[in-house]
Amino acid sequence: MPTTERGRRSRERILDAAADLIHLKGVAGTSVDDVLTRSGTGKSQFYHYFRDKEALVGAVLEYQSGRTVAEMLPFLRELDSWEGIRRWFDAVLELQETSGFRGGCPIGSLAAETSESDEGFRARLDTALRLKGEYLREGLAAMAGRGELRPEADPVRLATFVTAVLQGALLMASVEKRRDSLEAALGEAFDHLRSMAAKS
Repeated sequence: MPTTERGRRSRERILDAAADLIHLKGVAGTSVDDVLTRSGTGKSQFYHYFRDKEALVGAVLEYQSGRTVAEMLPFLRELDSWEGIRRWFDAVLELQETSGFRGGCPIGSLAAETSESDEGFRARLDTALRLKGEYLREGLAAMAGRGELRPEADPVRLATFVTAVLQGALLMASVEKRRDSLEAALGEAFDHLRSMAAKS
């Protein structure tokens, strides 16, 4: 990691460019030269921070994971109520619509392309994907603790279900370039979660 502010900015610029390119064009479709052109940096700078393209892709995974959570953090912190979960779903839909439904989930896209190529990288992808569901699991667990969920409701299984639905729906939306499938999937996921509410 860079020890100077200038170095940190240079590395961040490379990562930001690589993350955007890989999200839109994939790992195979993104070359080091593409990243250099997009970031406005030279090869000496690139190889000072990354030994090769493989190291860059690993750093992009961590970068995308952090960026994805940061974009949604205000909503992820409030997943301990039905209103909070609904706001999160609405925010996901709005963010995808604003981006033109391009690329789907950046972590999911990386997983689809690279999960079979390296076991260590697959494990890191698994951790990154599970992190997305961890906030919902914690929120549902808090609701269960307050007696707002039925006794048989399992926050872990429910969060896993929603994560899987969301990943598939984001992929479909990136192919269709419209909101229909994503909106329908989020609506059905929300209805399923609501069916786990404790009877009043």
